[in-house]
Amino acid sequence: MNEDPFLESAEQFVLYLAELQSTLDPESYDLLLRILKGTNEALVHRGVELDIPLSPRERQLFTPEFGHRLTKLLDHLTPRCADLDAESEYLRREVEAIARASGMSAS
Repeated sequence: MNEDPFLESAEQFVLYLAELQSTLDPESYDLLLRILKGTNEALVHRGVELDIPLSPRERQLFTPEFGHRLTKLLDHLTPRCADLDAESEYLRREVEAIARASGMSAS
């Protein structure tokens, strides 16, 4: 186990992303990458709303299971430190917003 929480989180993120690449269908994986890109843009430009328009097909792909996997992946973006709770909460709210935009209830 890595002693640096950031490196540990980054390693877990990469491992889980690789797992998702091998388990998700290509359309779902492409959607995942597009959402990650949009999430990154929102994090870089603080205060900017995360707006990722989803096509009707992408709304179909954004199932509760997909949302769960996305949330689990995003959880790896921040190490488990108390001062990063706000960042984790921000990411959670963004995933919920994406879920609502796709027509799902976020839970």
